Amino acid sequence: MTTSILTRTDLAGPYRINAERAITIQSEVTENSIPLSVLVLSEDVAADLKALGQALSFPEHFGANFDALYDCLCDASVINSANLVLIFEQATRWPEEERDTLIAVLQAVSDEWREQNRGFWVLFNAPKLDLDPLPTL
Repeated sequence: MTTSILTRTDLAGPYRINAERAITIQSEVTENSIPLSVLVLSEDVAADLKALGQALSFPEHFGANFDALYDCLCDASVINSANLVLIFEQATRWPEEERDTLIAVLQAVSDEWREQNRGFWVLFNAPKLDLDPLPTL
């Protein structure tokens, strides 16, 4: 097994990647047995949040809003994993304000997970997005 950046919980958080890096990430998650969910965003924020909740098996009462997203992602009984990788495709389809809110929520979730020595990685396949690129080892 090769060492992957995804094993470094202290660096977990939201980053931007390009299509080539997305391919290598998918092989790294397989090699390291890290759960992965890929979501292609549409222009419908509520529908996309609902789809994310379904992909991650959130409870039926998930409200498909940013507060509920934070709550479910931080609830270890909902996401019972030491690591998780989310890849968002087509993030520029969302209005900037909603996208910025999503990134802020996911950063807060990453911070919470990091305190528990868990790795919550959020990767946006959007090379021009104003986020740091995913580091390499």
